[in-house]
Amino acid sequence: MKKFRKAAFVLLLAVILVMALADTSGFLTYEQMMVFLKLREPSFTEAGLSVHFIDVGQGDSTLIVSGEYSVLIDAGEKESGQTVVSYLASQNISKLDYIIATHPHSDHTGGIEDILENFETGTVIVPHFSEEGKDEEDLYTWKALKKTLENADADVCEAYPGMKLNLGVSELVILAPLGEYENPNNCSVVSELVHEDNIFLFPGDAESESEAEMLSHGVLDDIDVLKAGHHGSSTSSGGEFLEIVKPEYAVVSCGTGNSYNHPSESVMQRFGKSGVQIFRTDLQGSIVAESDGKKISFVTTRSE
Repeated sequence: MKKFRKAAFVLLLAVILVMALADTSGFLTYEQMMVFLKLREPSFTEAGLSVHFIDVGQGDSTLIVSGEYSVLIDAGEKESGQTVVSYLASQNISKLDYIIATHPHSDHTGGIEDILENFETGTVIVPHFSEEGKDEEDLYTWKALKKTLENADADVCEAYPGMKLNLGVSELVILAPLGEYENPNNCSVVSELVHEDNIFLFPGDAESESEAEMLSHGVLDDIDVLKAGHHGSSTSSGGEFLEIVKPEYAVVSCGTGNSYNHPSESVMQRFGKSGVQIFRTDLQGSIVAESDGKKISFVTTRSE
């Protein structure tokens, strides 16, 4: 009986301490209290967020899971749609709060139709894209995306610089596009994910022109993880750009033996000179970055 009373007293003291350390509401949730008392391990969503760079071959698709919020940035080519659907299902995603279609190129937006058919979606964010002066292929992709969104009766919003998406433990901020561009790559929606001390940058296919605009407007920060622009093309991740953002890690999304020779040797050398640790979907499959707000760790689906 004495041992029981002692254990109960220790537990009561622990509960009082938990309440003392709680936020201004005075109480922690049951789950938080159980973790604090070491009666169970924290789930990852309690610890922070995860960013999934999905292997879609020569294309882009990134899933952000931030607490109860889920965001998908691009969905690869049309034939990659089911790959993304399967990946989201494997992560127990049932709803996407946002889909961001960075720009109208098929290797980014082709799979969005499959996503809309399989998941409840809140808002689809698209770039400001002027049809004037664009070539037929780019116009075709843009109109196909608009038709897909119309058929799905999706809630569509045009991105603008300074737009902020509250994702619970993190915030996604739209940085660009900052102007009108002839090249659709520079129309890419560029976004920055901030989770306490950790910052991720997703530039889509933004090239040197868009990078220069962002530099001149002073919207870029010192970051931790860069999703390499334009699959590691030589037209992106310029020297001055890297000097400002100073990424510790870069993730290149590209296909094995792709005809574009992505990533380019010049970009890989720039990363190397800057001491950037590189991850590549063509070599390592889907790549997951996990953040607790202070530190970032990586998991890959296959070894290099």
